[in-house]
Amino acid sequence: DVFPRGLPRLQAYRLEAGRYQAMASRLVAGQRAIRSCKLGLDVSVDGKLLRFRDVETGAIVRHRTEVAAHAEQETALRLEEAARRRAAEADTKREAAARSDAEARAAAAEARVAELEAALRRSRGGRPQ
Repeated sequence: DVFPRGLPRLQAYRLEAGRYQAMASRLVAGQRAIRSCKLGLDVSVDGKLLRFRDVETGAIVRHRTEVAAHAEQETALRLEEAARRRAAEADTKREAAARSDAEARAAAAEARVAELEAALRRSRGGRPQ
């Protein structure tokens, strides 16, 4: 810890009547924070980072590295989903082709049966059995 014992990790001052006055910290979401009314944010220390929390919504303003990491994760998820969609489309096309092939083979077999039945009838002189 780079902060000497006994000193708060975060200190802020407000200029009042030409003099700087120390601002009191408060407990916000389990962390000591100092409220900046000008920014509309609570400021706290998280490890080596300053954290900013929107006073109105309570939402944490993410650090640019977190935003970049989140964007990378979102991109990876979109790419994975696109790959799954392409794989599903390829499966659907393969199934359709296999179905079409099976239907063509069945039609050819039916045609061959009809052809053989006709040949059999002709060989018997058109007499049914």
